Amino acid sequence: MTTIIVTPKTKEEINLLTSLFKRMNIEAKVVEEPVPNYETRKAMEDVERKIGNKAKNSEDLFSKPGI
Repeated sequence: MTTIIVTPKTKEEINLLTSLFKRMNIEAKVVEEPVPNYETRKAMEDVERKIGNKAKNSEDLFSKPGI
């Protein structure tokens, strides 16, 4: 499973992102945590350290093996 972390700043952003994900047929869960859990912290650290796969577009992202 791949997790994407998005931190919207307002309720309007949450509604917009949720709507966009639904249109793209992507399962989205809104989780509100006072402190990020282990998986979220690890994902944030990976982004900061630039660990992971880079993709130019969605076709490139989904054509890579192991995703």
